[in-house]
Amino acid sequence: MNKSLFTDSELSLLLQRARSGARAGRVSASPKRVELYDFQSAGRLSAVQLAKLSEAHAPLSDALGKSLSRLLGFECKVTCKSAEQMEYGDFVKIAPEAVVFGMLRAQSPEAESFLYAELPAILPTIDLMLGGAGDASEAPRPLTDVEEEIFKPVVELFSAELQAAWAPHVKSCPRYACYGEALGAVPSEKNIMALPFEIQFGEFRGEWNLILPPQLASALIRKSEQQATAPEIAAGEGTDRRLRERLLESRFRLELSLPPTAVSVRSLARLKEGQVVLLKQRANEPIDVSVEGIHLFQAAAVSCGEYRGAQIKQALPAPKIVEKEKR
Repeated sequence: MNKSLFTDSELSLLLQRARSGARAGRVSASPKRVELYDFQSAGRLSAVQLAKLSEAHAPLSDALGKSLSRLLGFECKVTCKSAEQMEYGDFVKIAPEAVVFGMLRAQSPEAESFLYAELPAILPTIDLMLGGAGDASEAPRPLTDVEEEIFKPVVELFSAELQAAWAPHVKSCPRYACYGEALGAVPSEKNIMALPFEIQFGEFRGEWNLILPPQLASALIRKSEQQATAPEIAAGEGTDRRLRERLLESRFRLELSLPPTAVSVRSLARLKEGQVVLLKQRANEPIDVSVEGIHLFQAAAVSCGEYRGAQIKQALPAPKIVEKEKR
């Protein structure tokens, strides 16, 4: 009997496709899933990235609060709040009611950071620096040239603390400038990142915002994550090194032995003190060296002063460890 070229299941499949009118050699492909891409989301940070950006600048709050307290001669508290992102157009609309200062210029990536503060958050600080109570309540107005010079040390202090906080992540240099508005000062990126810092002294409470372009914010997040994982890697390497040292100081039982030799009972019965037992092994043949019962070397017995020793002649391949199958 000739052997069939197809199995019963293959024949059934061919018949089924023939009845349905489908080609036998063609398999219908599953429809591809198409997802819409939001081009407006390009250059935007996710909620997780914004949280990491805020977390990376949280230590800056304490340092900035202490420095401001020394500069103003008044106890000042600074709190880093959650980072936000906004479109450039929305930022420009609110900027005329505030003042934008240039702060730092990053080298890699090449980008600039700015300090944005509303006038009601600036005038009380200037009043405090002039010896007042820090409760200026006059209507918002443009800063005078004298007031800009008075407030300049505050911007430079913020810039210095920020540069110190960024030092492990990006290289930057101070770049002080005072702009009346954002238009023409802050580059027209599609989106910008605003990191608010709440400033509080006495009864006053206001916000100063750190303005970052998206490429600089992304670089800070990425490099801060790398810095955060570096200690973990170093800690793991240190643990491995200490473990190796502990293992190298461990002690194992070392044994020198001759291969087994058969001796008659008659010979054993005749043994007496001082009698020499003749073995079948030749004097120049090596003896076995075992570590914790594992035969690892062949050696020759030697004398080392008052002590006995073994001169290693050959290292034997380590035996394979076979794990027992779990039942």
